[in-house]
Amino acid sequence: MNTLTRTSAPAGLALIFWGCALAYTLTESLRPYPASDLLKSIPALSLALFSYLTLQGRERALLVMALCFAAFGDTILDRGHDSHLLPGLMAFGVTQSALILLFWRRPKGPYAHLAWGLPIGTLVFLYLITPFLADTPQGDLRAAIALYSGLLTFMVMGCCWSAQHWRPVVGAFLFLISDSLIAIDTFIWPSAAGLPAIFLTYFAALWLLFGPPARG
Repeated sequence: MNTLTRTSAPAGLALIFWGCALAYTLTESLRPYPASDLLKSIPALSLALFSYLTLQGRERALLVMALCFAAFGDTILDRGHDSHLLPGLMAFGVTQSALILLFWRRPKGPYAHLAWGLPIGTLVFLYLITPFLADTPQGDLRAAIALYSGLLTFMVMGCCWSAQHWRPVVGAFLFLISDSLIAIDTFIWPSAAGLPAIFLTYFAALWLLFGPPARG
């Protein structure tokens, strides 16, 4: 990794990533507005470019694919979780599948013990939210939410299994929290604070999982 990658690139990346992330979060009450979907997707796309330039081989391919589908999911969900959640789940399902392949092929790290209680938490969450999913404006989402929750949980477990330091682990748990907040805000308890909390935890998750902090 050359000097430009180590210094200038991460500084410029942080400016682009957090500038767009905060701009989108602060204007969320106005969406959708012209290019709001593009604004939301830039953080993930900037990390995809960073990964493309700094990684090699299968790891680069999987991470770039994961982030490009995350950006695609962002453009879909910009139109509203209440109306476009299902296609958004499909896009992010590809993201989680790519990350599962990426994380679980790595050697075991010092945080692997954090993984094994996660399925229990997911089962409890699904038990609590499933009654709200049978009859939604987007149809019966019980199977779709259960499938996506399984993929998300397995991704977080894989990150815990393979992470060599704490930042990616925190990022993975923030991803889990953000998606859980989406479900709560969409189906159970919409609130004024819900969307800003969703966006901030999601962008923080991306940064800690895939940005320069994840590289040690």
